[in-house]
Amino acid sequence: MKNINHLLPGFEFPETVIQVSEEEQRHKLGCCDIDGSIYGNEVDITMLGLPTLEILMAADVPVLGAVHLFQKFHQHSPFVLGEAIIVKGKIREVLPHERGCILSCEFRYMDSMGNVRVEAQRSGIVPVGAKAKSQENFRPSEQLEGFQERNRYLLNPKKVTDFSSEAGNLIHSDPEVAKQHGFRAPIAAGLMGLHFYRKFIAENYETKSFDLQVWFRRPMFWDDELSLVVREVNSKRFDMHLLGANGKPASNCQLTIY
Repeated sequence: MKNINHLLPGFEFPETVIQVSEEEQRHKLGCCDIDGSIYGNEVDITMLGLPTLEILMAADVPVLGAVHLFQKFHQHSPFVLGEAIIVKGKIREVLPHERGCILSCEFRYMDSMGNVRVEAQRSGIVPVGAKAKSQENFRPSEQLEGFQERNRYLLNPKKVTDFSSEAGNLIHSDPEVAKQHGFRAPIAAGLMGLHFYRKFIAENYETKSFDLQVWFRRPMFWDDELSLVVREVNSKRFDMHLLGANGKPASNCQLTIY
């Protein structure tokens, strides 16, 4: 079991420079059955999720047994495929949890001129720490009144496995590991759900600037059929859910477009 005693609020991760290639983006979108050309030469903001996870892994944050709870992306303007992206991040807070602790981090993604194009927050349970009683965290309502189905997605076990091949978490690909963690089958990475929410924006709006907040509530099994449902709060604000096969939200999303 890895030790994260050095990971405390205010800890800064080493600055990292990344790129998202067209080939990589097309592969990830293909795993989600999304047209690889949907964003043209722009980086799908969800593609920043895996490099961020790799930054955590490089800092010895354990992946196996970790649970992604929340993800926020605020895009001011998009990056271009192949462009150098400078990533700076730090730990915001470390909260108690019965299974270890909840690690919350924030990241900024900048271009070569130092302009912040994207800001992100991420929190999740990691299986190390005090293992103390957790606090109640905000989560959106799960009521479905006023929501309309906008898309359906059928997950494919091979594609779910391919999507997470670099992440090093066998819970996405190995049935035995999934069962050891209490799941009937491997579960899809939460970032696959973010791709579906991001696709809704691309299909309906031309905006380049938006705020996407996602709370992960229940597993998406690697063979699930998912339903994306949407409720318009106003012309700029939308609530969304990805419903699992049981009709309950696998995740909740609040979207604001600018």
